Amino acid sequence: MGHYEFTIHLDRQPTDDDLDTLYEAGFSDSSPIVGNGIGIIEVDRESESLCDALNSAISQANEAGFTVTGVEDEDLVGRSTIATRLGVSAEYVRLLTKGERGPGGFPVVQSGDGWALYSWTQVAAWAREHLGADIPPDDNARILTIANHLLRAKALAQESDRELFTALAS
Repeated sequence: MGHYEFTIHLDRQPTDDDLDTLYEAGFSDSSPIVGNGIGIIEVDRESESLCDALNSAISQANEAGFTVTGVEDEDLVGRSTIATRLGVSAEYVRLLTKGERGPGGFPVVQSGDGWALYSWTQVAAWAREHLGADIPPDDNARILTIANHLLRAKALAQESDRELFTALAS
């Protein structure tokens, strides 16, 4: 058994009665945060794996009448954070992103509208392979990132999108 901590986002802010329902559904190991119209649950769970812990939390939220719309992750990072994590200068990272230093093939930017945010999971893998960076793979961070993307996509999806999901799943 492992110990896993993560934060899930709900589709709405729980009422006092909802908090009791969530507790009864299995969130006795968790701390709900309510306010500003949002519902967040900080989960602190013993489980066989992070995937099992996530699946049980999602099932319990569903049982309590909620939809989990996301999982907090720390995957999107800017160039200064990348520089700090790699132990290099921000200018060096800027040059890496433009292909003016290093072997090229730096992971693509994940954001727009003037903000340059990158997937740390992708950057770390690239840096291990191309720069020999001593960054151990973090499977739990990768799993949280994947779960967040899938939950956000599910929350956005409509019945008419079923064909798209079928195509993407193959």
